[in-house]
Amino acid sequence: MTFEPLTAERRRAMTREHLLDAAAVVFARHGFHGATLDEVAATAGFTKGAVYSNFKNKDDLFLALLDDRITRQLAVVSDVLEGGPHEAVEQFPRIRELLGADMFWDDEFATLYLEFVLYARRHPAAQAKLAASAQRWRDLVRQLIDEEYATLGASPAYDTEHLAEISLALFNGLGADRLVDPNSVTEKTLDTALTLLYDALGPEASR
Repeated sequence: MTFEPLTAERRRAMTREHLLDAAAVVFARHGFHGATLDEVAATAGFTKGAVYSNFKNKDDLFLALLDDRITRQLAVVSDVLEGGPHEAVEQFPRIRELLGADMFWDDEFATLYLEFVLYARRHPAAQAKLAASAQRWRDLVRQLIDEEYATLGASPAYDTEHLAEISLALFNGLGADRLVDPNSVTEKTLDTALTLLYDALGPEASR
């Protein structure tokens, strides 16, 4: 058994993670506008100063929470892609099962994200930070796509930067539609969306 000492760096990382967990609870409870840093601190069991020592303001705290969530989701996808066959016929069912999991369909967080998008539209500094965050997500998705092509020894039919954007936009759009009408996004809808992506992404789609 390996024992790691509680260094100052590890303590800071643990504090930040605890604050993000508390922020997820408070934002889900009150929304972006209704949440306060005071309540996040109280929920985490820290002083407000601890929040400000890790995040500049509520915008930065929300964006850190968003980045943490997306990073975890893409890490799971990466593990699934790396841990099994890469041929579409065998890979599709595993990806289908993964993307049908609750961690990818959180209506509360989807609502919170849309609330922040509308807020950012009226606050240029927040919009710039959100755009930078979105670019990081696209880069991560593009990296996953590039790695799959490299593993298969194939070349993409389309620019993978655009494929990454379209992939994210597709599922973000389905998430938004689900908020309006939960019955509009079914398991068949997800199957169709994934089939369309596989048709576009697969080596057999090369022109």
